[in-house]
Amino acid sequence: MSRLPIHTLTSAPEQTRPILQKLQARSGTLMNIHATMANSPAVLGAYAAMNAAIAKETTFDARTREAIALTVANADGCDYCQGAHTMLAKKAGLSEADTFAFLMASVFTNYFNHYVRTDQDVPAAPSVPAS
Repeated sequence: MSRLPIHTLTSAPEQTRPILQKLQARSGTLMNIHATMANSPAVLGAYAAMNAAIAKETTFDARTREAIALTVANADGCDYCQGAHTMLAKKAGLSEADTFAFLMASVFTNYFNHYVRTDQDVPAAPSVPAS
């Protein structure tokens, strides 16, 4: 159960409604993540702006962005994210088999590396500073 109200287009703060309508048009539904972000116009606005910038300024097409998002969602163990990005991946043209393949490849390699403690023979990813 969400800790914040899940808005509808009519119950959301008025300044968030245009953003929610665009997000709904993109995904085909008003997703709970967006409806909950609408509790804070600043949060929803920042989210929408970040996604618009990524779509505009990167060279990844929608299929590739969703494949990456599926992999990250799996690594993070976020059930909501996996479901949302599975739905968006299908809308972007990934087949059910492609989506499953991305998830399974991520699961397989993650568990394999954790289980056998694979020696690092590639450059380590840069660390992300803790906040």
